[in-house]
Amino acid sequence: MTAVGGLALTIAATLHAVEKPKIERRALEKHIQYLASDELAGRGNGDEGLRLAAAYLAKQFEELGLEPAGARDGFYQTFRIELDKEIGRHTEVALQYSERERPLEYPSDFVPMTFSSAGEVAASVVFVGYGVTAPEHDYDDYSGIDVEGKIVMVLRYVPGQALERGPFDKNGWHATFVRKAENAVSHGAAAIMIVNGPLHHREDPLVPFGANVGAVGIPVPIMHLGRTHAEEILAAQGLNLRELQTRIDEGLAPRSVELEGVSIRLSIDVRRTIVEVSNVLAYLPPTDGRTREHIVIGAHYDHLGLGKKGSRERTATGQIHNGADDNASGVAGMLELARIFSEMEDRPRGILFAAFAGEELGLRGSYHYTENPTRRLEDAIAMVNLDMIGRLRHNRIFIGGIELVPSLVEAVAKLAEDEGLTYSGRFSAAGGSDHTSFIRAGVPALFLFTGLHGDYHKPTDDPQFVHYEGVERVLRFSYNVSDFLLRSDERPVLRVSRGGDIVSRRRAARETAYFGIGVDNNFTGEGVRFSYVEDGGPAALAGLQAGDVLLELDGRVVSTGRRATALLRQKRPGETIKAKIRRDNRILEVKVQLSRWP
Repeated sequence: MTAVGGLALTIAATLHAVEKPKIERRALEKHIQYLASDELAGRGNGDEGLRLAAAYLAKQFEELGLEPAGARDGFYQTFRIELDKEIGRHTEVALQYSERERPLEYPSDFVPMTFSSAGEVAASVVFVGYGVTAPEHDYDDYSGIDVEGKIVMVLRYVPGQALERGPFDKNGWHATFVRKAENAVSHGAAAIMIVNGPLHHREDPLVPFGANVGAVGIPVPIMHLGRTHAEEILAAQGLNLRELQTRIDEGLAPRSVELEGVSIRLSIDVRRTIVEVSNVLAYLPPTDGRTREHIVIGAHYDHLGLGKKGSRERTATGQIHNGADDNASGVAGMLELARIFSEMEDRPRGILFAAFAGEELGLRGSYHYTENPTRRLEDAIAMVNLDMIGRLRHNRIFIGGIELVPSLVEAVAKLAEDEGLTYSGRFSAAGGSDHTSFIRAGVPALFLFTGLHGDYHKPTDDPQFVHYEGVERVLRFSYNVSDFLLRSDERPVLRVSRGGDIVSRRRAARETAYFGIGVDNNFTGEGVRFSYVEDGGPAALAGLQAGDVLLELDGRVVSTGRRATALLRQKRPGETIKAKIRRDNRILEVKVQLSRWP
């Protein structure tokens, strides 16, 4: 522990004081039997069963005396989620240059991205390299080039990746489709074309529509364009895609260029089925009430419903998938930990208990929370994620994310040994559960998991197969890990991967500007309505109020909270931004001096 010398003493002192908690098996059985009952019909997102499960969780939290930690909805943090989507017949793209127009064919020449908005655009084209703005690496593909109202051509991945050089993490935030799209939107792009760079792909596979790419609701049309057509567009300007990508990667410097005389006409017809679901959030404050620091103990409570999507049994569509292990076991464990900690007389830090919806559709609930936290993420020192803890075998527990928090390895190993468990870190930080959203947001997170089994995502994942003695052991271990995090003198540190990209969002949050408002996600009108205005924050000092509707920032239309966030990420503390708002029936324009995040 030489790298964290002070923490080693903390570990020894803290672990010495740990006592085994008393787990109430009857409570575990009651929670799992109800959550995994046929009455709840598999807790599918958008279904009545999920609503009943949410109500059950809120009632349990209330009976334990926990504080509601949702937004304006008490224990609920309600948000919209996409259940289904399809490409409509009015989807078409045409290239226009040299006084001619050539139509492209779907899906051989282009494919709309899953998170694309529907819309029609006819505009000129700008090549923006990898579409990255990274002040922490002094790199910006958008520097000195105007893309307002234009279509941007963006390479996949990050600068230097193909040549294995440079500061960027190939699996980091800047490499994601989501970040590239948000960045393009924040610079005013009207549409986005993603292209496979020749240095990365010998072939040219297009991402199929429907693939989970990490987001929904990007407010402009987005498509994955075949490389042949990207090369054709660039060649009309005497440019070569391979040469451009090579020069960017070798010099780690942008080569963005506006393609004069080239335009694209596109119509993307995407039809979506949208429903509302809710995270269920409760807070247990520290006993002395003097710190905002807290840990998060989370578990997703949704499952597959009747198995229309995600079932591993081909003939099971229409059958109830009760999800006893996945994840009634984790939710029951979270409720039991909430009971135990609520009876504790000494809590140096607070605990946010979070039951997430939308996990089975791509971590939607945890992603929504980390993008719209009801308690500051800066104050979240760690997250413990319980997902599928009901099938302990061979005394082995899997812990995802531990490889990114080396300061916790010694403590976790000792606590596992005390419970007679061995642990494996085989499931990494990139594993598909809600801890991933927190790590992406810069919060250290551990994923506790007893492993896959033959009933996973099948109708046979039923309560009678839950290994309750194993659940009790996992919960004692989970309690001791959480208790250690509550009492540790030093916050755990998320290890920085190559170039620090894994935590670049947290660093970027410190470097970007603070506006001081909350977004009302239930508002469906034009603009973005404020659910609250932080006392003493920039918006409050400028005279903005809860209920105001934000229409523009610096002359750019704000259609969604994501759009507002993306625009603010381009600003720095101390800068002044012009905000156009609607208050009742009046349009007001105010200047807001942005500050650092508190």
